[in-house]
Amino acid sequence: MTVTLDIAKKREPREHLLFGEHLTEAKFDGQIRDTFLGQAHIAGTGPSGRTCRECRYWHAWKNKNNSPFSENPPTPVPPGYFSKSHDENPNGLKKARCNRPVLNKAKKAIPHFAKSCRLFEENPEPPAVVRPKNG
Repeated sequence: MTVTLDIAKKREPREHLLFGEHLTEAKFDGQIRDTFLGQAHIAGTGPSGRTCRECRYWHAWKNKNNSPFSENPPTPVPPGYFSKSHDENPNGLKKARCNRPVLNKAKKAIPHFAKSCRLFEENPEPPAVVRPKNG
């Protein structure tokens, strides 16, 4: 369960959970293979067809402890967008952190299209996938 970079073969860094190079794929491990480091739980265990972007915990918080459960609830800060000149995802959402407080989880940013987990709570105003036009 680590992010690795194979320098000898010059591969891209991996962001999904890893089991090992010698294990074979089984029918039942699809959900685990879809899980990104930093997700609060296994991907696909939440409501079907929902993504992390639609969850109220997928973004940053405006207080120091990043806790949505404090006495004075913080205000959410939506994730940023890429610029128009970005090669892969122009005007698309950047990755954001899952703020659901789960102990001993990697604090990595995950993409908006990650499948929802069992801790999913609906966000009444999810951010748009593409930057909204001002004007």
